[in-house]
Amino acid sequence: MARAAVVNLGDGFAARVLPGKEDVVFWIHGYTLDSTCWIRLWDHLPNWAHISIDLPGHGNSLPLNGSDELSTLARKIGTLAIAHRARHLIALSFGTVIALQIALEYPDAFATLTLGAPFMGGGPFDPQVWIRYKEVKALFRQAGYGPKIRDCWMGPGTSLFRNIESRPQLWDQLRHQVGRHPWWELSDDSYFWLWHTPHGVKELCRIGLPTLLLVGEEDCEAVKQCAHVLERVISRCQRCDLPGLGHLCLLEDPAYVQPFIEQHWRAKVHQRRSTVSNDHAAHD
Repeated sequence: MARAAVVNLGDGFAARVLPGKEDVVFWIHGYTLDSTCWIRLWDHLPNWAHISIDLPGHGNSLPLNGSDELSTLARKIGTLAIAHRARHLIALSFGTVIALQIALEYPDAFATLTLGAPFMGGGPFDPQVWIRYKEVKALFRQAGYGPKIRDCWMGPGTSLFRNIESRPQLWDQLRHQVGRHPWWELSDDSYFWLWHTPHGVKELCRIGLPTLLLVGEEDCEAVKQCAHVLERVISRCQRCDLPGLGHLCLLEDPAYVQPFIEQHWRAKVHQRRSTVSNDHAAHD
């Protein structure tokens, strides 16, 4: 298993970093997970350099600033990715909302965008997510931090963890991750408001990055609706539906999703190298 170093990226953000010979890939996890969720997938992508940020209030990163809006957070994270020479941006679930905003804030900074289980700011959302959120918030008010919150958030029927119960090793790993989550954001609904900051269709049309959408066939209808919109409005967009996988499709079967991801990255790398070679030939 890959052994990544925990580093301080600055501005209150921590990350896990794994060096590699090829381009730097910048990873953004989903809500209540942390940067450790990617380690199994990195084992299948050994040649690339990886940086996985802990979102605010997750893992080793400081909590959200109460005044941070989606655009502000995206600029902070995008600036860090650019400073560390990331070429490829990849995200899962809630992380895709931030990744889309980064692509809008920095349209020329990255070579590719990969979105697993894509959401758009403002929805559509699975109503079950917000039912669970309200239940978790009520538990937090009653008893504070504790395992009951995790058990509620990951309880039977929750769409964000759909299909994971059939994978015991991954289920245990995610229970440990969610069990570490401190739930600071419940006091001011800061993540709720980030999720609900709308991405307009006209706005999303400005994204010119080669974009790959990975959608589990067992995922909720809301994700499929978001993927349909993104596929329609992003000009250089490809969608892959993944049979047998649920919402956390990038984590469920790393060996299966690895070729789709790596082919997407390499297509852009080869295109860039070809362009450079043609430019040199023209000068000669």
